[in-house]
Amino acid sequence: MSFNTSSLAFDDIQGAFDRALAAPKGIRIKCSSRGEAIVLRSRFNYFRKMNRKENKEIYTSDQPMWGKSVYDKLVLRVPLKGTEGDNTLFIEPRSVEDLNIEDIE
Repeated sequence: MSFNTSSLAFDDIQGAFDRALAAPKGIRIKCSSRGEAIVLRSRFNYFRKMNRKENKEIYTSDQPMWGKSVYDKLVLRVPLKGTEGDNTLFIEPRSVEDLNIEDIE
């Protein structure tokens, strides 16, 4: 699948990413089908890839944002097929609380 290479074609994606960053637990986008949710997730990932590439041009290699995207902090998730909400794209922040971490004694 090929997407438009202009970042202007992704204003909706950037707006949704920004909303997800601002929401403490992230956001969800309900789609008409699971397939639509998967294609939408691909558009988000493609935009994030383009954003990383643009940041390589904006920043120098010694700067923290060089080759990175602020949206890398977010996880894009579509539930398993056949489960509740399998037509929904969840955009959620990564968190250490989501890891099952135990201290070694």
